[in-house]
Amino acid sequence: MDFRSGRMHFGNHKPGTTRKLAAWLELFRLPNLLTVPGDAIAGACLISLLSGKAVSAPELFGVALCVLLFYGMGLVQNDWVDMSEDRYQRPGRPLPSKRISTSQAALAFFICFLGGMLVAFCIGRPVLISAGLLTTLIWSYNLVLKKRYYGGAVCMGLCRGMSLLLGASTVGWHIGILPVFFGLTAYVALVTWFAAGENRRQVPDGKVFLPLACFFGAWVLNIPVLLYYHSQISSISLLLAAVCFVLSLLAAGVAALRVYNRSVRAEEMRHFIGALLRALLPWQASWLVLSEGAWTVITMVVLLLLWPLTVLLNKEFSQS
Repeated sequence: MDFRSGRMHFGNHKPGTTRKLAAWLELFRLPNLLTVPGDAIAGACLISLLSGKAVSAPELFGVALCVLLFYGMGLVQNDWVDMSEDRYQRPGRPLPSKRISTSQAALAFFICFLGGMLVAFCIGRPVLISAGLLTTLIWSYNLVLKKRYYGGAVCMGLCRGMSLLLGASTVGWHIGILPVFFGLTAYVALVTWFAAGENRRQVPDGKVFLPLACFFGAWVLNIPVLLYYHSQISSISLLLAAVCFVLSLLAAGVAALRVYNRSVRAEEMRHFIGALLRALLPWQASWLVLSEGAWTVITMVVLLLLWPLTVLLNKEFSQS
């Protein structure tokens, strides 16, 4: 996502290696990066439930790594494209401040791109095709659509939605994933839209509750599918999914209430955007845990633990 106002607190007294690592973590927007793998894992686990086909731990790890590499590729390309603008508006960013050279950024871009394609190729042809579509969307956003108010937001939403479908392609296809795809796409599109005006004081209206509606709507639309497959969902899995879903609703709802209908400073708006991004973690967990298996429960726990971790990381690396 086009979140470029990373906030760092590492002084010049730190060793050179630490400063370099901090620059790379700022470039890759670490808190945001942690919300990415769950998209693909949720897609794979949900299709596994609906199709009755098993998905292995190595496959889950593979698709998670794949989307992570492509997201990293997009972040490097984003800062590369905006480098001339950042020299004036955000001179502290890693590239204009020369903490990371353009040649190093180019190398990172190609490593992420080729690495993502290699992982996709190793998993299978459907994943490789999905990887190509995801790459096309990422490049379209960075090179063409980012400066377009609605087009950029929709394209960014489709990037995250495509990450979900990339994970699903590991197992197969089922129409039951469409409500989740549209819900995720709309949610991220709205977050991107809000982020476009985050650097000014404003009085947010009822639109701040629309992301909450995306979460809720996706689950409501998928109820008929879940009822049809209820015999394949254990009561424990359903309970865990419900808990995670409620957590995601609370996260998005509380974030909206904090800014709704009052004068909000730019810093508060950025906190709102960060909270919405973090809410993706319990949302992803609510879908993947529906699929039976020890690995899905472990993954659910990891995603929930990443939630408070992103809050801590946001003290050093701004999510927005």
